[in-house]
Amino acid sequence: MVMRKIVAGIIAFFLVPVGAFAEDVSGVSVGVATVLTGDAAIIGDNIQKTIETYEKRYLRHPIKFKYEDAKKSSVDGLAAYRRLIEGDRVSLLIGGTTSNGTLAAAPLINKSKTVLITPLTGGSNIDSAGPYIFRIGNSDILNGYQQADLLLARGFKRVALVTEQTEYTTDISKFFKERFLAGGGQLVVEEEFLPDTTDFRSLIVRIKHAEPQALFMSTQTGVAFGIFVKQLQQLRGEKALEVHTNFLSADNPDAQSVAEGALKGVHYMAPAYDQSSDRLKKFLEEFKSDHGALPAITFHTAGTVDALDMLQLYLDTGSPFDSDGFRQYLLTNIRGYAGLMGTYSFDSEGNADIGFLPAVIP
Repeated sequence: MVMRKIVAGIIAFFLVPVGAFAEDVSGVSVGVATVLTGDAAIIGDNIQKTIETYEKRYLRHPIKFKYEDAKKSSVDGLAAYRRLIEGDRVSLLIGGTTSNGTLAAAPLINKSKTVLITPLTGGSNIDSAGPYIFRIGNSDILNGYQQADLLLARGFKRVALVTEQTEYTTDISKFFKERFLAGGGQLVVEEEFLPDTTDFRSLIVRIKHAEPQALFMSTQTGVAFGIFVKQLQQLRGEKALEVHTNFLSADNPDAQSVAEGALKGVHYMAPAYDQSSDRLKKFLEEFKSDHGALPAITFHTAGTVDALDMLQLYLDTGSPFDSDGFRQYLLTNIRGYAGLMGTYSFDSEGNADIGFLPAVIP
């Protein structure tokens, strides 16, 4: 047992290739709830391929994976988590779902004491969703704050704010508005729209008359933003005002397709991760070898690998998997953790405090 702990300590912050050593830990199953169909299926495809590469090259414990399509809605998200928790009785959850889906399932997750780790971004709603919900992904609170700081620093005091009505997007806009107004900014247009909206022309006319210096749209998948920017370009001209959004439009090929080139030059806040990490570079090469292309959403890949590393490090201790034991391990041992997302810790509510960097869609 002493030797096992020494070995575990040596590898604590490094990916260990498959076959390095194995413990006789049986019955560990990971349920993966994510978006596998629809215009956000890129999320689920990316996470599933990441796990397949990890399973092939780094798995050293007998862990099984079960996937469920959570789609985008609260109803579908809850149904996916229910199937994994009550039907499959999984040991651990990897959550690649929308905030709507995660929040709908939060009472069930906490009641069942099934630890969920999400590599997706999350804001105040996810941060306080309960003691068994952990977030590695970047903070939507920081997304809103840093977006506001960027516009204020560039001298933009008159801004139009447009928000898709989802848990994720309204949370970003909430903190953007708080910081922007506190910094002396003015929202000359503030508008929300329903998901699946395809006609923004009347809104664009309002924005035109308000004469903002910049526009910020918070969108769930990026597709609505792609449609919006195409119509904006048609009605106002390509360089009529500076346009900002969250990162989904940059990563989603469906958004690029519907925009027909109109996304070029759009500003966004890119989720931060450790781009200098040799371990991440190695994993990306292996991912490309396995799947023929690099990950579509690199920070989701980095966070998923970190989550699986944490599970294996816990199993390296030789203890059978115990949900409460693993939860306490995350809160106690993930302090200054050197993962692929960078160096971070979980706070008392299970959230990593990782921010964003300014970027432009090429």
